[in-house]
Amino acid sequence: MALAGGRYHVLACGRIHPSMLTVTARMTSLCDMLRPYAIRRHVLQAVALATAAAGIACAGAPPATAPAPATGARTGPARPANATIARAPLPAANPRLPAVPEVDGALSIKVVYPPRNAMIASRDSNFIFGSVGNGTAGLSINGDLVPVWPNGAFMGWLRNPPADSQWYDLVAYTLTDTARLRYPVRTLTAVGPSRTEARVARLETPLAATLHDDSLDRSVSDTDNVIIGRPTPTGDYKWFLFPGTRVRVLEYRDDGDARMARVQLDEGQEIWVARRDVQDVKTDSVGAVLDTLRVTGARLAASPASVDLELHVDSPPAYVVAEGERDITLTLYNTVASEDFAPAPDSLIASATESRQPTRTVYHVVLTRPVYGYQALYENGVFKLRIRRPPVVDAAHPLRGMTIVVDPGHPPIGATGPTGLWEPVPTLAVGLRVRDLLEARGAHVVMTRTGPAPVALGDRPIMARRANANAFVSIHLNALADGQNPFRDNGTGTYYFHPQSRLLARLVQESLVPRLGLRDRGIFYQNLAVARSTWFPAVLAEGVFIIMPDQEAAIRTPQYQDAYARGVVDGLEKFFGTLAR
Repeated sequence: MALAGGRYHVLACGRIHPSMLTVTARMTSLCDMLRPYAIRRHVLQAVALATAAAGIACAGAPPATAPAPATGARTGPARPANATIARAPLPAANPRLPAVPEVDGALSIKVVYPPRNAMIASRDSNFIFGSVGNGTAGLSINGDLVPVWPNGAFMGWLRNPPADSQWYDLVAYTLTDTARLRYPVRTLTAVGPSRTEARVARLETPLAATLHDDSLDRSVSDTDNVIIGRPTPTGDYKWFLFPGTRVRVLEYRDDGDARMARVQLDEGQEIWVARRDVQDVKTDSVGAVLDTLRVTGARLAASPASVDLELHVDSPPAYVVAEGERDITLTLYNTVASEDFAPAPDSLIASATESRQPTRTVYHVVLTRPVYGYQALYENGVFKLRIRRPPVVDAAHPLRGMTIVVDPGHPPIGATGPTGLWEPVPTLAVGLRVRDLLEARGAHVVMTRTGPAPVALGDRPIMARRANANAFVSIHLNALADGQNPFRDNGTGTYYFHPQSRLLARLVQESLVPRLGLRDRGIFYQNLAVARSTWFPAVLAEGVFIIMPDQEAAIRTPQYQDAYARGVVDGLEKFFGTLAR
C-alpha cells in the first residue's frame, strides 16, 4: 500500500509496523514537508486502514511511527533485517549546490538553535536545528517527523511547545539505535509578553545641553565621532551630529535596554538621541532659548578629489543631509545666513543655491553626475560638506587602481549552522578569495581582518574611510529571527543604507544569484553599521543561509566559497564599469 511514495511492511503476524514506514523524497510537493503535523496524521490514518484491512490482531503493541519522545538513555531495539524507518522527506535537492556529504556515525543529538532555556519570541511556530550525527537516522521532535540531511543535520519548523510542557522531546533512531533528548525552552504562551513600562521624565521647561559622543572611546578628535539622532526612540538613524552641537533637552525616557533623550534642534524639529550623549546640561538654563547661529561666509572650494561647500559658523550646527540621485540638500537648524552665496563654477556642480527660512538655512547642490560620496566635517569654525568626485575608471579594466575594502563579517558573535560551522570561518575564506580575485584585476585591497581575531564592528567602516576606499563590501551568512519559516524564506540578499550605494547593491546581487544558485531575495534598505558610511558606496552581502543544512554544507567547500567570491567581484567590476567615461 503506497502513500505519497512511501511503503508499508507487514510483519508475520499481519500487523502494520509503523516504524517500518519509509517516507521518501518523492512527496508530491514541498508543502507536504512543511506540515509535519499533517505527515504524522496521514501516516497514522493509513496505518490504521491497512491494519483493519488485514483483519489480523497480534498481542503486544509495536513501537510508534517514530520512537516515543522521552528522556532516557540510548537503546538498541532488535528489528527485522528488512525493516525501514520513518523519515520526513527532504526538500528537493538544489543541483547548483555541492552534494551534502554522507555521515554514518553514532547517534548524538545536538541542538544549535534555540539555545537551551531560551525564550522563543514567536507567537505560535518556530524553527529548531542541529545535528544527530547520522544521515540515515529518522528524527521526531515532540512527535513530529523532522527532515535529516545526509550529513546528520536537521531543520524543523514546528509548533511551539505548550505552556504546560516547555521543552522539545527529540528522538533520533536508526535500525539499531535510538537517542533521546529533552531540551528545555520557554515560550510567550507560558510566561506572557514583556510589559515593561518606559519610565518617562518630561521636563516642565527645557534645559540647554551639549552633545558629545563617547561610543568610540577616542582620546583625540575624529570625524567618526558622531551623535546619532532618530525621529522616534526606536526609529531609523537620520541625523549624524557633531560633538559640541547645542540642543534643548525636553524629555528623558528609560525603556530598560535603551535610555534616550528627546531634544530640540530648532522650533520645528525634535529628535531622539542616546541619553549618554547629552552632556554639559546647564541646570541654571531653565527655559533657555538656543542662540541662533550665523553663517558668516559661504563658498565652494574645489580640489582634485572633491568639491567642498564651506560655511563659516562659530560652533557646530545641527544639520541633516538628504541625498537624491544627482543632488544633495544640506539643512542647518537654528541657523541664518548673513552673506549672499555666489558659488564658483565646477565640472561636478550643475548648480548650487542657498535658501533662508525663519530658523534654518538650506543649501541645495545639483551635480552633473550621480552622487558618489560625501562627508560632513567641522574644523576650526568651518562646516564643510565635502562632495567626492567619482574616480577615473579604465573602461577596459574597471577595477584597476580602485581601493576596495573587503570586510569578512564577524567576529565577535556570528551565526552558527546545524553542524556547528561558525559564520566568521567561511566569511574569512570568502573574503580572502575576494581579495585574490580583486588584486588579479588590478585593485588595491584593504582587509578589515585576515585572521580569526575579533575586530570591533564600529572600527570596520573607520578603517575604510581612513584608507580612502572607493567601495566597501561586507561578507556575511544569513539567519532568521524567530517566527520566520526557513524553508520558505532563504536565499541570497544584499543590503545598503544610503541611496548612493543602491546601484552597487543591485549589481552585486545580480552577480551573486547566478553564481550561488539560490533564491533571489533582492536588495534591502537596512540600518547596518558597516553600511552607513557616506564617503564611498558600501554594501553587505548575505549570500547564503548558514542555518539551512544544504547551504551550510555548501559554504564549507572551496568551490562554493569561490562562487560567492566571484559573484562579489563581478558585481564590483560592473559597478565601476558604470563610472567609466
